[in-house]
Amino acid sequence: MADSSETSRKARTEKYVKNTLIPSILLGITISTLSALLYLLRNELIILSDSKFLIFASFGSTAFIMYLMPSTPSARIDKFVKSYIIAAVIGLLGFYLYPVLGILFDLAMVETLIALVLVSAKAMHPPAAAIGIVFAVERIGIYGIVIIVLGILTIIALKIILEKIVLVTEEEIERKHKYA
Repeated sequence: MADSSETSRKARTEKYVKNTLIPSILLGITISTLSALLYLLRNELIILSDSKFLIFASFGSTAFIMYLMPSTPSARIDKFVKSYIIAAVIGLLGFYLYPVLGILFDLAMVETLIALVLVSAKAMHPPAAAIGIVFAVERIGIYGIVIIVLGILTIIALKIILEKIVLVTEEEIERKHKYA
């Protein structure tokens, strides 16, 4: 009986390390990597410092979903990529319409369009909606697309690494410990 509980404890520990601890560390690595990229590009990109925080908040939420909730529909790579591209393009539209609409109408238009298009495109990934705000409020313009693309590529690369190397299913744990 003690052998069974020991195996069960080892299985729980292994699952925690592989499905929670390592993905949490990758979440931190994602934000650090994006921060380093923004730092390296600071002279090439004209970007206000406050917009970095909004971008980090959005990508941090995304990384949490992608790494720690990988079985949710929002964690699918195709939904993630489509949602950020849609939000960035609509946000860029808001950037150009800001002088005409003013901030309140611009934000309302940007977020309404993002919500409608994300639902229509079946690309619901909630953290992406914040990206439209970054473009409209912080006025980052076309340079923001570079940042969004870098963020997308960083998160996809780390998610693929996580899926290929780290994540383990209940069945894999049971199989491993059953024959050990």
